[in-house]
Amino acid sequence: MPEGARVGEVKFKRKRVLIDKKMQLKYAFMIGGVLIFMLILVEYHTYLTIQSILPNILSSTIGKQARQIHLWLIINSLIYTALITVVSVYISHKIAGPVFKLKKQIREIIDSGDTNKKIFVRKGDELTDLVAVINELLEKMSVKK
Repeated sequence: MPEGARVGEVKFKRKRVLIDKKMQLKYAFMIGGVLIFMLILVEYHTYLTIQSILPNILSSTIGKQARQIHLWLIINSLIYTALITVVSVYISHKIAGPVFKLKKQIREIIDSGDTNKKIFVRKGDELTDLVAVINELLEKMSVKK
């Protein structure tokens, strides 16, 4: 038995990272888009600042080195943006998984008409407060029947 597991306790492992592909990718690209927009603003601001403080520096030897450094900063920023976008897909799984499971379980309750059923999510998942409220609603609906 794995260490820390109790008798009768079921261990759940995530099988897929993209549970709700459309939702997760939408937010990942939104985060990536915001980061790229910020990158463009910072780069433009840096360029204008250098031009206003030292107008002739970009045509000198130091200016060539500054442009090379600037280019590497842009490349690194794009790499970091891509990494953050990919990581956001993994982070969004923490929301997408419970939402997917919640929709599935609610659909089962609607199809069966059995309001005595309870909805469950894994311990530590997001939306546990919402699930508790929905279970309370289902309990009150089953009492009124």
